[in-house]
Amino acid sequence: MHPGKTHQKNIRTTSKYYSFLCTMKVNLVQTIVLMCIIIIAQIHGIQDADGKRIISKYESVQKLYPQPARTETPEWRVADKNMPHPCKRNCVENQPMTCYYYMVVHYDDTMSDTCKRYLQSKYRFNIDGKEFIDSFKIAEQEPANDDCKYADGLESQVMVVNGQLPGQSIEVCFGDTIVADVINSMHETTTIHWHGIHQRLTPHMDGVPHVTQYPIEAGQAFRYRFQVDHVGTNWWHSHTAHQRAFGLAGPLIVRQPPKLNPHVHLYDFDLTEHVIVIQDWVHNFDESVAENILINGVGRNMKKDSKTRPTLYAPFTVIRGGRYRFRVIFNGVSNCPISMSIDKHDLLVISSDGNDIEPVEVQKIMFHGAERYDFVLHANQIIANYWIRVKGYSFCEKNNLHQEAILHYTDSDTQELDTSSISYTYDAPGIMLNELGDDTAGDNAHSISLISLNAKDIEPSMTPDVTYYTSMAAVEMAEGFRFQMDDISFSMPKMSLLQTRNLGIGQFFCNISQQAALGFNCKQRHCKCPNVIQVPSQKNVEMVISSKSVTAHPVHLHGYTFRVVGMGVLGEERISQIEEIDQRTPLPRRGRGAPLKDSVQVPAFGYTIIRFYSDSPGYWMFHCHISTHSENGMAAVVRVGENVEMKMCPVSNCGLCSSVA
Repeated sequence: MHPGKTHQKNIRTTSKYYSFLCTMKVNLVQTIVLMCIIIIAQIHGIQDADGKRIISKYESVQKLYPQPARTETPEWRVADKNMPHPCKRNCVENQPMTCYYYMVVHYDDTMSDTCKRYLQSKYRFNIDGKEFIDSFKIAEQEPANDDCKYADGLESQVMVVNGQLPGQSIEVCFGDTIVADVINSMHETTTIHWHGIHQRLTPHMDGVPHVTQYPIEAGQAFRYRFQVDHVGTNWWHSHTAHQRAFGLAGPLIVRQPPKLNPHVHLYDFDLTEHVIVIQDWVHNFDESVAENILINGVGRNMKKDSKTRPTLYAPFTVIRGGRYRFRVIFNGVSNCPISMSIDKHDLLVISSDGNDIEPVEVQKIMFHGAERYDFVLHANQIIANYWIRVKGYSFCEKNNLHQEAILHYTDSDTQELDTSSISYTYDAPGIMLNELGDDTAGDNAHSISLISLNAKDIEPSMTPDVTYYTSMAAVEMAEGFRFQMDDISFSMPKMSLLQTRNLGIGQFFCNISQQAALGFNCKQRHCKCPNVIQVPSQKNVEMVISSKSVTAHPVHLHGYTFRVVGMGVLGEERISQIEEIDQRTPLPRRGRGAPLKDSVQVPAFGYTIIRFYSDSPGYWMFHCHISTHSENGMAAVVRVGENVEMKMCPVSNCGLCSSVA
């Protein structure tokens, strides 16, 4: 090797070594401070600025539903109070764990008394007449369990798990078993869906009320137990009514041993601190209109004519020279796709919905409801603070909704922020991935189409055994909108389909062919029933999904990861003839290597074509991930296989809840 190159290598090695030592020193000090804070908090509880004891709502709920002192078996791993969960670890092949979580679902409030300490003058600073809270000082001086849900500084009722907004991050390894006791302390039903987990062995753990389980009643508990069968950035959320809009959602991160990770050489750090949950935000259980966007549960107040408090931004810290894996989850509730960018930094995208892709470098990513993207950020800029920018479109554009967070380089001034460019009109420069209205011809100098991404996992050539054409529509009527799939507004059955599948429930199913056979024209009358699409098992299945409305729809299929082989726009006049068009002149479809997804947009007056192998019999929800759309009928159930092929569920843990009062 050339001496100069050897010298450069030694400089890099020495630099990394000293950076490591400095980081260890900083981390040691922070750990000591944090432990002191935790000990004080455990002794004295949560206190206000004057030292007065505060009883939070979560603390009150804990007294009603205390976590058992020990698990049913010593092999289950459980976190000690205020300590990291032992299942959050470096993954090793063939060393799975059983990971236990105690999840109390309860009502709570943002900006409750537990947040008042954040408003002390020692935490505030002013820039150009606007007040901010120093999140770094908060992290250093306030206990991690202080139970403050600051949000956008406005008081609002919320639904949360264990007092956290967003919900706790569950971090495990592929092949682990999750055991989660969900205790419902609300006065309404709930369930938890584990979004991204296929539930191949346990379809009764998918968490859809009246489809795979009976809902968890008020004052009752349900034990979810399943094997983690999908690597990557997943998430958990309520699948009941609009509850995820009010706070019932959190990350579910599944890692794997380094030698099985095709991208491990691209980054140095994969930290909990760089998991980002973005959500369009509503107030006081009114899900009709998004009034803000939050990043990891906080952000600037965007609601007009409301009380303004100092802004608390979410911070994400990096050390110059490091390469960081960021995992971004979009809990999109309303019709509000978003774009995300980070000032002066490129985003090397390596995964979508937990599925590895060939890396692609962009400057902006568009997220549609329920989508996740992982990217690597190289902290190669000068030491400073940089804006992480999120911009809302469609319905969020009407209120000019946007939000920011802080990418903070260690050693930069935490209170040095350039607010001059904070505006909805600011458009980050560069290339956008997965743009709104994406299609197969979408690649250009400013956009990369989702359909052009290449999966790391290349499948054998596949010819569909069967093709289904299904549509999504929002039909405007005098009384309001009808939200439909296949011209049918889905109505939830009164019994759980998976549990009662052998009791003759097929007589209550409907679909567009069955309605036509009964003489009903669903284009002229309002068809409302449990729409069930029958799919044979062990077949290569293709679905051509169209949007017959002026807006794009993010669609999610439970139980499967699918290939996105086609996407395009036909226009309002032609979209209703998509089946005839496709049969006459086939729509463009990709060959091998198409990207894998579990949630994907269907463009306005356009289509998306997906393919999957139907090797997991069961009843799987298939729906638009805009909450108001799915809850009002834009959904169906995909019934894969026959009843005899479906996994049996233990009667003791398949929708039968026990009281915990």
